Amino acid sequence: PRMVVPEPDAAGRRELLDRALAGWSGAIGPPVPVTEAAKSLRWAEAAVRLMERGLLPSGEVLYCTEHTEALVLLQPEELIDDLALRCLAPLAHCAPAHGRRLAQTLLAWLETRGGAPEVAARLGVHPQTVRYRLRQIRELFGGSVDDPDRRFELELVLRAQRLRGLLGNGTE
Repeated sequence: PRMVVPEPDAAGRRELLDRALAGWSGAIGPPVPVTEAAKSLRWAEAAVRLMERGLLPSGEVLYCTEHTEALVLLQPEELIDDLALRCLAPLAHCAPAHGRRLAQTLLAWLETRGGAPEVAARLGVHPQTVRYRLRQIRELFGGSVDDPDRRFELELVLRAQRLRGLLGNGTE
C-alpha cells in the first residue's frame, strides 16, 4: 500500500503515524511538495528493497530521512562495487582477515582525521597497532591517501562496505 500524508512534519504527525502503522513494515519517503510525490515514493521503494535484502532493519516502518547514508551508498549497488574494486585493489593481495583489519583502520582514520590514539580508541586496539597498520596502508596505497578526492572515494567505499556488514563491527 502507498499513501500521501499531508504535512508530515506537523506537530504530532509522526506519533500519529507511528501508532497508525504499528505492526507494519515499510518505509516513509521524505516530505516533499505533492508535485514531487514520485521522488518520495522512489526513496521509500529503495528503502524497502534494502530492508528485503537485510541491509536496513525490517519489521518496522522506517523514515527514509533517517537512513539517507544507506540509501545513497547502497543504490545502485553495482556502481559502489566497481568503485570498491578500483579503490581497494591494494588490499586484494592481503589475507582476507588482514585486509579487513586494514580497511577498518583506514576507515577509522578517514572518519576521525585523527592520530593513532583516536583511531585506536575507536577500534579498541593499542595505538602502536594502529601506527603499524597505517604504515602498511601507506605502503599499499602510496601517496594516494593524501589526495582529497582519493580519500573521499575510499571513505565512500568503506562506509558502504560497513553498511553491508563486510567490515565487521569496526572493533576487534
